[in-house]
Amino acid sequence: MGLQYIDGIDMVRMIQTGVVLLEKNKARVDALNVFPVPDGDTGTNMYLTLLSAAHEAEKRLDQNIGKVSKGIAMGSLMGARGNSGVILSQVFRGMAKELEHKERIDARGLAAALQAGSDAAYKAVMKPVEGTILTIVREVARSAAAESKRTNDIVEVMQAALESGNRMLERTPQMLPVLKEAGVIDSGGQGFLYLFEGMMKALSSEELSAVQLLSTEPLPSEVETEPESLDFQYCTETLIRGFRLHIDRIREELEPLGDSVLVVGEEDMVKVHIHSNHPGKVLEVCLSWGTLHDIKINNMEEETQARLESLAEIKNTGLVAVGQGDGWVQIMKSLGVDQVVSGGQTMNPSTEDLLRAVSDTRAQGVIILPNNKNIIMAAEQAMKMADKPVRVVPTTSITQAVAALVAYESEADLDQVAEAMAEEIGRVKTGEVTNAVKDSSINGLSIKEGDYIGLIDDKVVANGDSADHMVLVLLESMASSGDLISIFYGADVDEDKAIKLREQVEEKYPDYDIELHYGGQPFYQYLVSVE
Repeated sequence: MGLQYIDGIDMVRMIQTGVVLLEKNKARVDALNVFPVPDGDTGTNMYLTLLSAAHEAEKRLDQNIGKVSKGIAMGSLMGARGNSGVILSQVFRGMAKELEHKERIDARGLAAALQAGSDAAYKAVMKPVEGTILTIVREVARSAAAESKRTNDIVEVMQAALESGNRMLERTPQMLPVLKEAGVIDSGGQGFLYLFEGMMKALSSEELSAVQLLSTEPLPSEVETEPESLDFQYCTETLIRGFRLHIDRIREELEPLGDSVLVVGEEDMVKVHIHSNHPGKVLEVCLSWGTLHDIKINNMEEETQARLESLAEIKNTGLVAVGQGDGWVQIMKSLGVDQVVSGGQTMNPSTEDLLRAVSDTRAQGVIILPNNKNIIMAAEQAMKMADKPVRVVPTTSITQAVAALVAYESEADLDQVAEAMAEEIGRVKTGEVTNAVKDSSINGLSIKEGDYIGLIDDKVVANGDSADHMVLVLLESMASSGDLISIFYGADVDEDKAIKLREQVEEKYPDYDIELHYGGQPFYQYLVSVE
């Protein structure tokens, strides 16, 4: 009978094992990375992209394959690095669209998802080039579709697709003269096949240590070539967050500024990658659409195989933040936080916890965001005891930290960054919704144990019998000025319920941009900020 169906748990195992196999072989993939992609090490970029995807997948172990795939797509987009990483994120995005709302899939369902992933990746690239990862993904999808008509065994389908992909990979030097000249196969395609092989092995129940790699030739020696003359010198990447972002229009505005243009994502978040001689102009275009995050500008003429070592270089200013909830950990990491210390209301981390996080941060100096008034003193103690310069930006809520992180620059002066972040705190109003733990009278309110209560900047201002209603009450006081309302729902709030709340807020505040995020925080049904 073979393996006829896979579900969300299977998909998590598949991505985990794929990451492991790629990690074992990323140096081999890096060594293939001669041209035409001169902006980084392909194996390392793909590995770090997949690692982000795997972390997101692991949070959804008890969910269906549609939700797991959505998490993988979001994780890969947030962690995407370089051309190869961005293209890979689009493969996952296409697959997630195809698998949306599905509990499990059969062999034909997997083939359809792979085809959707291939289509999304081709669409994301302005000028697709054959002989690259795009070709390999398309061939894997084609072969999977053909084999799924012959057998319903998913492992057999994946094995046939893998073999076909490897045959196509061997042909890539005939498709791209630069590969033939260098005597190598395409690095991105090889990286994808390592991922795919790992995913297959996860389903065939073979121990990863026993995997027989299909490519066992020695690593290619370093190729002696003259430095390539680049038309565009700077690889520029950034993440745009906004409201109703128009991918095609953003791409049209960027195309005159360079080549290798990739603009991918959704209406509220877009990843941009471009090679240009004017990165400042690129960022100006992006800034006109929304806020910018994870900005990276690399001089491609200075890129060498020492890139692996540069990934571990010590930066000037690092970040430690306190937070609770798996959603918040992901948000903090995506905004540049190096170490997230678990803690918050009811669970204050110790000075030792904060010191350990400071020590683990690879930076000459560190900024601590305590994110709770009860943690500020411990953070100040850690500042005095640390063996490197530390500054405390006295955030009293995690929503303040999000606002402060807009001003973060990893290579800027520690004191300047801390001062700029402190200024941002005053631009945000914070609301919280939780349950009363006892009967009380406060601020003219008669509160019963179990009531929902609403707080603005730590002051209790309302109570009632509905968490959603509390959010609307808080916003009546908070939304007097600003243009952005952010709602973060907690671990005990159903996603569908949170979406309905967002719709109510959108209807009531049509002039505001409304963002909804999963924070996963305990005890607090909702955290709300107005900027």
